[in-house]
Amino acid sequence: MSFSATEAAFEGFRIVRRNPLSLLWWAALYAVLSFASLAAMVLNAGSWIEFIRLSEEMETAGANAQADPAQVMVMLGALGGAMASFIWLLPLQLVVTSVLTAAIARAILRPSDGGFGYMRLSMDEVRVFVVTLVVMIALFAIYVGCIFGVGLLIGIAAAIDQAWAGLLVIAGIVASICLMAWLAVRWSLAVPITVAERRMAFFDSFGLTKGRFWSMLGMAILAVIMALFIALLSLVVIAPLTMMSGASMFAGVASDDPAAMFEAYRTFNPWMIVTALLNAGVYALTVSVLYAPFSAAYRDLKGLPND
Repeated sequence: MSFSATEAAFEGFRIVRRNPLSLLWWAALYAVLSFASLAAMVLNAGSWIEFIRLSEEMETAGANAQADPAQVMVMLGALGGAMASFIWLLPLQLVVTSVLTAAIARAILRPSDGGFGYMRLSMDEVRVFVVTLVVMIALFAIYVGCIFGVGLLIGIAAAIDQAWAGLLVIAGIVASICLMAWLAVRWSLAVPITVAERRMAFFDSFGLTKGRFWSMLGMAILAVIMALFIALLSLVVIAPLTMMSGASMFAGVASDDPAAMFEAYRTFNPWMIVTALLNAGVYALTVSVLYAPFSAAYRDLKGLPND
C-alpha cells in the first residue's frame, strides 16, 4: 500500500477537529508535569540562588583572576543540588510522553476506544514506554559513536596536517547527520506498530518504511514546520503573559537579586498558572501535530480503514 505524505502530515489537526476534547485532556496531562516542574523549582530555589550568586561573584572577579578551588567546589555543589531536584522528573516525563503518544496513535488506529482523550494506563502504555526507551538508548549510543568517529577523523586530519584533510571531517559530519536522520525515519513507526498490534515492535518499522524514506522524511519535515509555526504563533499570546508573571530568566540573572527571578515561580502566582496552562495547550497541540502523521502513515501503509 502507499500513502500521501502531505495528507498524513495534517493528521494531527484532523484529530483535534474530530475530537477537540482530546486536546484538553492531553493539555491537562501535560499541565500536571508543568506544575511538578514548577514545584521542583520552588522547593529547590535556594540551591539555584546560591549557584547564580557564586557564578556572578566569579564573573565579577574577572576572567584573569585565579579561581578559588573551594569556591568552585561550593558552586558545583550548589548546581548539583539544584539539578538533583529535577532527576525525578525524567521518568515522569517519559511516562507522560508514553501516555500521550499512545493516546495519539490510539485516536487514529483505534478511534472507537474513546475515553478521556484516548488515554489509558494499560499494557499499551507499558509497551510504548519500553519501545521508546530502547529506541532512545539505541539512537543515543549511535550518536555517541558518531561523535567518537568524527573526533577520530579530526585527530587524523590534524596528524596529516594537509588542507584537504579537513574534507574528511566534513564528510564524517555529513555522514553522521545522514545516518541519524535515516535511523530516525526508519524507526519512526515503532510506536504506531506497537499500539496497533499490541506487541513490542523494536525493528518492525524498518520493514514497513523500506523504500519509503524520502516520502516519510518529507512528511516529518512538514510536521516539524507546522509545529514551529504553532510555537511562533503561541509566542504572540504567551510572551506578554510570561512578562506579566515576572518569569523572565534573563531579567532575573541580570538583576542584583537572583531571588527575584524565583519569586515568580510561586505556585500561587496567577499569571504563572495561566502561562503554564496555555503552554500545556500549545504542547498538546504540538505533540499531536508531530506524532499523529506517523500513525496515519502506518494506517495507510497497512490499508486500515480511515475513520
